Amino acid sequence: MAKVRPLLSLLGLIATTIDCGLIGPTCLAQQHRGTVASLSGEVGAGAMAVHRLTYASQGSQNDVNISWVGQFVAGGPRIRVYATRAECTQFVPPGHSGFGQAGCVNLGGFGGAPAPEARQCVWNSTCTPEISELVQTSLIITNGGGNPDVLVPPEYKLWIVGDLGQAASYTMTITWFSGPDC
Repeated sequence: MAKVRPLLSLLGLIATTIDCGLIGPTCLAQQHRGTVASLSGEVGAGAMAVHRLTYASQGSQNDVNISWVGQFVAGGPRIRVYATRAECTQFVPPGHSGFGQAGCVNLGGFGGAPAPEARQCVWNSTCTPEISELVQTSLIITNGGGNPDVLVPPEYKLWIVGDLGQAASYTMTITWFSGPDC
């Protein structure tokens, strides 16, 4: 056992040295990003807007960063952004009859933060938030490791679903990403 501990310590030191970049590039240095597009617009109360984009296949995913006027204001508009295949012509948001039909399934992974008016347990991470208690800030669209054949053609649509009660002016920055998750 006495000989095993020095070996484990040495292995731990090597792993730490590699991870910290003392031998070879750091995890963050292995990540690469590039700009795909910047979009802006307005979506009316209860309305939808749509943008068609080419999937940037330099990386393993396209990241959509979303912001709008009043995004983190209590009682502010709450928009949602979804990604579908390019052939989707009549997107139906989740929770409505017909969601996911005719090539209109959501391709993206939702990212967000608690809304200012969310219950305290949401802020404390002790309960599951309702969708209305989250403010969307991002959407990650993957395409099988950057393989453009997964989306044929390598295009998708971003559907911006407006708040039922108020219009919102939005901006989105879309980037491609490749590399390890650090």
